[in-house]
Amino acid sequence: MPFKRMCPRHGSFVCYLKFAVIALSTIVLISTIDFINTTFRQRSISSVIARSWHARTPYLVDTSACKIPNIDPFDPSIAHFIKPQHKPVMCNKRPSFTFENGTKLQINWTAVSQSKWNGQFGYCKIQPIYRPPNNHDNNYFTYLEISDEFNDTIEMKHEFVRVLCYNSNHGKIHTNFHQFILPKPDVDERCSLAFVKHKDSPNVRETLNVVMIGVDSISRLNSQRYLKHMRNYLLKELGAFEMTGYNKVADNTFVNIVPMTMGKFLEEVPWNESMSKIPFDDYNFIWKQFASKGYRTLYAEDAPEIAIFDYLKSGFHRPPADYFNRHFSLAMTADKSVWYDNHNCVTDRLETDVILSYIYNFIDMYKYSPYFAFSFITGLTHDFLSSAGYADVPYLEFLKKLRENEQLNNTVLILYSDHGMRFGKMRESYIGKMEERLPFLFFVFPQWFLAKYPDYAENLQTNTRRLTTPFDIYETLFDILHFNEFIPVRRGFKNRGISLFREIPEDRGCEEAGILPHWCTCAEFQTLSPTNEIVQKVANNMIKEINIQLNEVSKRCAFLRLGKIKNAIKLLPSEKAIKMSAGMTNRRIKSRTINPECSSRRDSGTAQPYFTVVEFFPVPTRNILPL
Repeated sequence: MPFKRMCPRHGSFVCYLKFAVIALSTIVLISTIDFINTTFRQRSISSVIARSWHARTPYLVDTSACKIPNIDPFDPSIAHFIKPQHKPVMCNKRPSFTFENGTKLQINWTAVSQSKWNGQFGYCKIQPIYRPPNNHDNNYFTYLEISDEFNDTIEMKHEFVRVLCYNSNHGKIHTNFHQFILPKPDVDERCSLAFVKHKDSPNVRETLNVVMIGVDSISRLNSQRYLKHMRNYLLKELGAFEMTGYNKVADNTFVNIVPMTMGKFLEEVPWNESMSKIPFDDYNFIWKQFASKGYRTLYAEDAPEIAIFDYLKSGFHRPPADYFNRHFSLAMTADKSVWYDNHNCVTDRLETDVILSYIYNFIDMYKYSPYFAFSFITGLTHDFLSSAGYADVPYLEFLKKLRENEQLNNTVLILYSDHGMRFGKMRESYIGKMEERLPFLFFVFPQWFLAKYPDYAENLQTNTRRLTTPFDIYETLFDILHFNEFIPVRRGFKNRGISLFREIPEDRGCEEAGILPHWCTCAEFQTLSPTNEIVQKVANNMIKEINIQLNEVSKRCAFLRLGKIKNAIKLLPSEKAIKMSAGMTNRRIKSRTINPECSSRRDSGTAQPYFTVVEFFPVPTRNILPL
């Protein structure tokens, strides 16, 4: 770990303070005999674990290789972090003078008549939002020439537009943004030819559509707290399969979406930060595989500044799908005049609803044609634990609309998150660390499909209580694309992913699933005393290891000494977890072996094969020299 990056060109006090905060809040994974975790304020960890695990059904996953605790989402130890359910965001402060109606744009005369511009309203114009098909800047967009005036209805010829409305004196009074799903003859021709060939293949029995809706930073536990109506509708009305043992395999969004859409870890793709200037155009994502078989494709995100493949990266220089909204999202985000309510509302619409509407219109346009839609929605839920409450009604209404208009008759709906909340006080608790690793995941299949293939339906139900990962989503998508009644036994890249149409083996643990110890939630725990001899040795040797790595910048950063061990628990992993190689590289966090009996990393070869996490308070023992 490049610790010298922690002390850039700042003052010495800032240097020490910055490192102290990092050291205090960062979990460092090492291999030894015990598992030391976070504090629960004044509360005993053992009592929290006992109550959280055994007050209800003890485990979400209860197999020979994996036991994931069934934690109470309202456990008293975290109750002070949980705020009351939010009321829905009401985007009604700025009525829209225009609205979308299929492929038409119309003046909203009702809104006009109820505004201060009644009797003074003049006309509107549109400006198409354009991005070239082959573009060398993933953040590029431009406005084309402004249109002629209109004051009723116009048929749209552009997918994305900005609307400018004027009063009778030609003064601008209103701005809005609209998006349309328009037929594309070249896409239809390409897809028709490819799909006929795909469907006529003797190895393909069913051709299901796929809609993937991603919601940022919501754990399964937090969905139980704040998405109650959405969950209830999914489970009771749509018959969704909830994968309760769904475990992330890496740290943030990007490194979990890649396994989901490519079936590999980043370094296996291959990709690393040194390639950040290279676009993702030529990688074989799952939507490209569907496109090659004649499926129309859509890729949609909000929050373009932190989009999955664009944040600190080069995104796509060519559109990754037939329908792609990034330049629209960039243009809308750049126009500050249309936003309010903490950047959640765009005129009279919730930003989340803008994306959901785009997806719905795509589904409706191609209701009788094959399609694949991938989306990820960030803005509403990313920043705060309680923000998930804002999402309950929008997603509920979207699901109702899909069902009521029979849009799911031949479609697999996958509603998922990437991880739980990754920062904040809640994240410092034991339960916060657990739920950050366990995002929510739902699959909805057409009822006729489940009735026709009861063995697969049974396997899906069994797998709701098995350990699953993003790799399994990829394998399931692959099997949907190549669906056959007798799907051959196929394991994913390096035998990690398993299609959810098959029963996940009862003896599957984190090693087989590709989950490194730091992210693995399959374990039982035992409380240890902070004064335990091994705990003390582990903590001190961790500080020693950090000081070794800081030695190169010792004149800039403080020498560290253990201040206090707040709490400690012992991890009791399965035999398969115990045998996991300690030399594997974690995604985001490096795994380094430290033997409590050894004085430095050079002596680490004799470490015992257990896993330990330590949280500590560093204190300075010598003055820091100024830069």
